[in-house]
Amino acid sequence: MNINLIFLLAGLLLFVGVLVNKPSTRYGIPGLLLYLSIGLFVGNGGDYDFIFNYPAQASVYSTVAISLIIFIGGLETDFQRIKPILREGFALSTVGVLITSMLIALLGTYLLGLSWWEGLLLGSVLSATDAAAVFSILESKKLRLRERISETLEFESGTNDPVAYFLTISITSILLGEPVSGGWLGFEFLLGVLLALLVGYGIGRFTVWIINRLRLDIPGLYPLLILAVILFLIGLMPIIKGNLLLTMYVTGLTIGNRVFTNRQYTFDFYRSISWLMEISLFIILGLQVFPDQLVPHLGDALIITVFLILLARPVSVFLIYLFFRSSLEKRVFISWVGLRGATPIVFGLIPLAAGLESASFIFNSAFVIVILSVIIQGGSIGWLAKKLGIEEPPVTDEEVLSTP
Repeated sequence: MNINLIFLLAGLLLFVGVLVNKPSTRYGIPGLLLYLSIGLFVGNGGDYDFIFNYPAQASVYSTVAISLIIFIGGLETDFQRIKPILREGFALSTVGVLITSMLIALLGTYLLGLSWWEGLLLGSVLSATDAAAVFSILESKKLRLRERISETLEFESGTNDPVAYFLTISITSILLGEPVSGGWLGFEFLLGVLLALLVGYGIGRFTVWIINRLRLDIPGLYPLLILAVILFLIGLMPIIKGNLLLTMYVTGLTIGNRVFTNRQYTFDFYRSISWLMEISLFIILGLQVFPDQLVPHLGDALIITVFLILLARPVSVFLIYLFFRSSLEKRVFISWVGLRGATPIVFGLIPLAAGLESASFIFNSAFVIVILSVIIQGGSIGWLAKKLGIEEPPVTDEEVLSTP
């Protein structure tokens, strides 16, 4: 394709993506659906269309975009808000992912005709919830929830991607015939987590230290310095076998919870970058999907969606909350609000780019499941919150004025 046409189309698609944000916010339609639709209806080789079929390149871009989104999620997270729910949030984002993956693997093996490893790959791809999907819907419905439910969902959805990503990469390697033992996988995972925590915290502290001593004359250079650090980490972590996505979250969390020069300017800059990454990511994922390839997988995708929403997610949540004190209402709500967003589609690109036999089924099923999850679960969040009585009353003007 002509390079000028590529830039023309990129600008046009991004322009349309920004415009549809207004009706998305006004009518409570998840932006994810609109952005995916933009990509879905072009790039399929129609009479006045082009063919977009670059899974390897889309996978690389998606990994970079997800890394930036997770970094920004960490940057904007107030550690004091999530501190009381760290243990349950961590359990949901690790053990919860493993339980969900195993349950879907059983479904895939005994009902869908997949091998055990293919079923486990499907489960790994689908196991992570999506922070952007959850909070765009909570924000659009202006929900304030009791029992730190919002904080729990925020932390879980921001930190469960690294576990699902590791499982997806590892199982893809196994299916490609690479010699990998269970013990080695466990060691590699723990090593990746340890490196992510050490590097993320260390680089985050070092970045803040540098920023506060540089005294640059141009404010716009400070966010660029942080961007340089992000790109450095995206290149470094795969080399040293560290968990990239967890590194991004820890680095963002470390930087965001410290005072540094031009802090507000930097936050505003990265909010724009977050929108750019989300819009472009969903459009590219939509471009990579061919509607005619979705149709054969609709039935299986519907079965998986029902199983995921009504069994896999609730079982994992209720098992984990056996070890934590919480109300039944909180458990039910968290069980229901396990929205799938960009990450299952992004992770579905990994086996597709690797050329696995079952990759087309996994990728196309993930796309359908994400759409159904956002429509079914996302569309009922407000109703369920009211039904369970977990909404906090809206903040009054008097409360705002009396806040010190």
